[in-house]
Amino acid sequence: MKKLRKDSERLEAAPPPLSVSPDLSAGQEEKVIRDAIGLEEPFGFVGDHGVDLAYADLKTLGDPEQIAAFFLAEREKLCDEIRAPLRNGERKAPSGTEMARRFSDLTDAVIGRLFELACERIGETPTGVPLCVVATGGYGRRELCPYSDIDITFIPLRDGEARTDQVVRHMFQALMDIGMNRVGLEVGYAYRLLEDCGNLDLLTISGLLDARLIVGSERLFIQFEDAFWNNFNATDFIFAKLEERTKALAKHGMVPYHVEPNLKEGPGGLRDLQTMVWLLQARHHLPAARVRGERVFQVLQQEMHLTEEDCKQLATAKEHLFQVRNALHALCGAERDVLVVTRQEEVAHALGYGQEPASTEAFMAQTFTHLATIRRFAASIFRRVEHSRLILGIGLDCKHRQIVPANDALIADDLGWILWIFEVAQKYQLEIGEALEPVIIELLRSKPEVPADRSIRQVFTRILSATGKVYPILQKMADLGVLGWLLPEFGVLMNLIPYDSAHEYTVGQHTLYVIKHLEALLEPHPTNEELFTEMRRLLLELPHPEWLMLAALLHDCGKAIPDVPHTESGESIARTICKRLEWDEEATETVCFLVKNHLLMAETSRLRDLDREQTIADFVRVVDDVDRLNMLFLLTYADTRAVGEGVWTPVKGHFLRTLWLRALDALYAREEVEDEEALVARAQRALLRDTSFHTLPAELVQEHIQAMPTSYLLNQPVQRIAAHIEYVRRVRAGEMVIAFEDEPTATYSELTVCTYDDPQPGLLSKIALALFCAGVTVHAAQVLTRVAGKERIAIDTLWVDYRGRHLLPGKRKEVTELLKKVVQGETLALPTALLQQAKRMYVREVRRNVEEEIVLIEVAGEEQMGALYWPAAALARLGWNIQSARISTWQGEARAVFYVQISQNLSEIEIEHRLSAALQLDRGERSKT
Repeated sequence: MKKLRKDSERLEAAPPPLSVSPDLSAGQEEKVIRDAIGLEEPFGFVGDHGVDLAYADLKTLGDPEQIAAFFLAEREKLCDEIRAPLRNGERKAPSGTEMARRFSDLTDAVIGRLFELACERIGETPTGVPLCVVATGGYGRRELCPYSDIDITFIPLRDGEARTDQVVRHMFQALMDIGMNRVGLEVGYAYRLLEDCGNLDLLTISGLLDARLIVGSERLFIQFEDAFWNNFNATDFIFAKLEERTKALAKHGMVPYHVEPNLKEGPGGLRDLQTMVWLLQARHHLPAARVRGERVFQVLQQEMHLTEEDCKQLATAKEHLFQVRNALHALCGAERDVLVVTRQEEVAHALGYGQEPASTEAFMAQTFTHLATIRRFAASIFRRVEHSRLILGIGLDCKHRQIVPANDALIADDLGWILWIFEVAQKYQLEIGEALEPVIIELLRSKPEVPADRSIRQVFTRILSATGKVYPILQKMADLGVLGWLLPEFGVLMNLIPYDSAHEYTVGQHTLYVIKHLEALLEPHPTNEELFTEMRRLLLELPHPEWLMLAALLHDCGKAIPDVPHTESGESIARTICKRLEWDEEATETVCFLVKNHLLMAETSRLRDLDREQTIADFVRVVDDVDRLNMLFLLTYADTRAVGEGVWTPVKGHFLRTLWLRALDALYAREEVEDEEALVARAQRALLRDTSFHTLPAELVQEHIQAMPTSYLLNQPVQRIAAHIEYVRRVRAGEMVIAFEDEPTATYSELTVCTYDDPQPGLLSKIALALFCAGVTVHAAQVLTRVAGKERIAIDTLWVDYRGRHLLPGKRKEVTELLKKVVQGETLALPTALLQQAKRMYVREVRRNVEEEIVLIEVAGEEQMGALYWPAAALARLGWNIQSARISTWQGEARAVFYVQISQNLSEIEIEHRLSAALQLDRGERSKT
């Protein structure tokens, strides 16, 4: 993307290439190159004079063991100087930054010697190999502490050149042998070509900002620097580095006053200082030589207008931190950056503070002062660079984190920039400037065609794929009309009122909120942590998050087409849009699947018995892929949450998660061939092993296993089965068991009633009546009958709440008393207020399952408290046996589904007529009251 010419207010454009003009004399050429990279060696080949006289003996060594021994001995001498105050009682420690330079020089000497040896092995002189070896990171800055990592980059003139490859290979082997195996240092290495400079990651760019030539061709190093800066995107680096540092500071606590401060990565540590310098380099395009060592303080005064006193404070703080870090390394004999309490006294003594406790306190007080100084200046410079005017390109700049026009010549005939600025705003978390908003609105007022340029579609795809940053930018695009311009099918939804009363927002805004709730999963959630942790993991692990985001954006687009189920029309619209975006077949089919089936998982989890194998089999027959299942799970959650306040409940979350887990098991089980008998046998063995921890007789456990259906054994948690066995023991002892269980973060209670079953169907209706009288809301019911010989024991579990909360002790006591009365045969009189609130209910669906000898009956009506009781009572009056029940309220409607055993041979129509009559009879009795 071409950048504009600089002006007095804007960030300086990249400096011109460092290539030397052919018209210069040899002396002039040398001066241009040396000034460009700050070389202090005689021009030519660094390495001829690169070995310091102090290390002249190194030139006589050729064996790796000798070189390693030399390095260890010289390092130990330097460490002795650091430890000298501790040993001799001296009051003055050596300069921290000077010692760091000396450690760097020692490393330079060893690497220079390894380069010479590598060249000798292939019969070449060092000047004859087109290669340079560059120090990066802290080593490039000449800021090595005794045990710091060493980062090196090999830069060849071209790839695949035989002599160069051999030298690099020999040097690499020697570095690994000496550096890592014999000396014990971490050696990081990289191999970079000039053409790689346009495709570097943030970590690599940061390291190369500190690049310093150790040995090799100066001219090649200059060419590499030239390529690096020509490809350097200052704005991108600045915002990415600021985001990276912000995250690191948050991890380390934001403030420098830690009892055990991290001298490198913590607030006010050396990383703060270096990030400050990197931002300065990026902002003003300064090569490493311009800011190396003491020169950086001159640049800070010139470019950031720091005073001489400010720079003196920073220099003093930097010096102190290097003294402390050097001492910590030397005393520990290893790389250490955290100044732990157990080392503070020893380090203080090594720095000449004395051995008294007060001396250690004075040392730490001074350390905290210096950390705070660096943090303060770093925060100030971070802000100033962040809010300065930075070039974005194509006539746009960024100032005060707002995208603004660089001049008055914004192009109106190529509107691709409109979408591009939203990608930039998303990437760097910028605001669209006030000056740009009316320009965009005016340009789109005439509804111009979307540019046919493929890159426009790619930009939108990238916007959708930036998980965690999608909703805010789509909302802004919708507010300014850009999203409707790009996707006219979506544009009509922003003003479309939904046809059901449950939705609080227009169809378009609801859709955007679906994406908002998806991305909210990335934030910590205070309740139901297990569910949200699972969904957060799924969202982060999606291989193509843009598929889910587009499906969320389009899931209700079919509502704009009347008289057609919106899932069907929505699928067709989604297919058209995917084709327009040039998405491949897999992406298109996945998005269309999610749009078409976005209601399936919600309805199945709310209105079907999830313990029945047939329910799960029917579900995975449609949702037959794990990735699609995971995306549908996430979409169902977010869609429910986005309807309005209070629509999503923990109960819905419980059953949605249950469906997801069981569908997941079913999909994975397809890969394993195992018949039902084997599954049951395995479940029985596991149960017998696990329940051995409970004080339950083995024969009672075995009897329970034989008495319960297969679906129970496969789907119930072991702890719940064990509890049921204990309940059966208590029932046999003459007790009616009424048990309540609450999840720690849930807003509902699980109520279990265990008692001898009634001779005639109707126990569930009695339980529902007691809960109705108590004003308790029922969300689901699982009805189990344990048959052992002639003995029939009911184990009914209901998921209930009272006014949106789990049942408190007082309400539990009331429910327990009512349940005991109704089960023992007492008649409960419904309060008149509840009777008057009763609404008509009708049979919505009847479906007979011949294989299971079960009839699925769905009853619906207006949302009301007695939505479970009235149909349950009608079914009991007909003598039909309820196996399980689910009830859910949605869009102001109550829907109850019953799995029923009917002894009579009735057709679906006959069942519907009889139940409708029974419901009407109930309605007549209610009206009399």
